[in-house]
Amino acid sequence: MQQYKAVIAYDGSAFCGFALQKHKKSVLGALQEAFLRVGISGEILGASRTDKGVHATAQVISFHNAHIHTYDKHFLLSLLNTKLYPHIMIRSLHKVNSHFHPRFDAKWRAYRFLLSNKRPSPFASAYVSYEKIGDLSRFCAALNLFKGTHNFTFFKKNGSYTKDDMREIFNIRFYHYQDMGVVYMRGNGFLRSQVRLMVGAALSVSRGEMSLINLKEQLLAKKQYYHYPIAPQGLYLCGVGYE
Repeated sequence: MQQYKAVIAYDGSAFCGFALQKHKKSVLGALQEAFLRVGISGEILGASRTDKGVHATAQVISFHNAHIHTYDKHFLLSLLNTKLYPHIMIRSLHKVNSHFHPRFDAKWRAYRFLLSNKRPSPFASAYVSYEKIGDLSRFCAALNLFKGTHNFTFFKKNGSYTKDDMREIFNIRFYHYQDMGVVYMRGNGFLRSQVRLMVGAALSVSRGEMSLINLKEQLLAKKQYYHYPIAPQGLYLCGVGYE
């Protein structure tokens, strides 16, 4: 039984998240439906469970099937992309050993957050987050606080259970691309809504709504000052790394 690793991209605005949800359209559900149409019925695993409205340019999945060897890899890629169009695209497809797990074998994940100070047009509003950045130096200083290993218990969605809230942020930076601001971050893992809460807290600091001292206290899990994840429209899972 051959196992495959695929790097996929998808438009998160068309789904209620990656994971299966009863009576709601999900990325995983759309994958399962398309794969079944070409005779692939094995389990599909993902590297990350993105939330409703969150996009991906480089999500990683794995799948296998007893009859998959009958397909040429390039033909299978083209066939699946025909079934997945227009909201999902398989960017690459490779054979891997049967022990590969896209989630547990991942060493890091990376996200990009696209921010606009101007209200996007109706054609771009699902792909850029409309957020006012205040003082840029304060915003960058707040983002830099997240580097390193921290207890992110106050940077996860309420009601989401995790055994351990310690995560390491390897790299985080802000830059401009055309008329947008971009926050890039890479870490060993992220809690549910963690990225949206981190960027939202940094924006709050930039606008003078919260101090850097308050942010440090929240990062030390002493007290939660900032509570609400910002809108997901501009968030993209842009990379998953393996050894």
